[in-house]
Amino acid sequence: MKNFLTIVVLILTFSLLSCDNGISPLPEQPEVSGFEGTIYFVSPWPDSIKRTYLVVFKNPLLQPSDFVITNLKFLSNEIPFGVQSYKFSSLDSAIIPVSPGPFEPGEYAYVAVAHQTTDELSLARKDWFVSGIYYSNNDTTKPGVLVIQENKMTRNVNIRVDFNNLPSQPPGG
Repeated sequence: MKNFLTIVVLILTFSLLSCDNGISPLPEQPEVSGFEGTIYFVSPWPDSIKRTYLVVFKNPLLQPSDFVITNLKFLSNEIPFGVQSYKFSSLDSAIIPVSPGPFEPGEYAYVAVAHQTTDELSLARKDWFVSGIYYSNNDTTKPGVLVIQENKMTRNVNIRVDFNNLPSQPPGG
């Protein structure tokens, strides 16, 4: 009987210490700054494409000199050839930034899907072709501004890619 009472006391003590607040929900964790969305590929992929990426530029691409590494704030890992859709998040690993984590809050002027037809990865503007652009508020007349707020994920940064109907290319292409 003494062993039984000891076991019951231990179980009750363990239960009380491990239950914390019973079945109440865990406290909400603050979100981190970033963005996520889906790229929809609505036409067949041309065989000439060697690699495809999601790119985010801080400042608009108004002249060839705007296409520089210091303006490029996000370069996704390579998007698999031939997919019909591709979900992405700034919290995923990427080429730029090197380590995943919160994305710097602010406004980003140019978000696009871009591809290359060269055998080797190149950062020369002439080797990049824009396949699809992020538009905000259904305004397809100009690239949408991606707004990242402090401790908040910007969702539904969706892009439609039609290889048969490419958007206007930035200068220098």
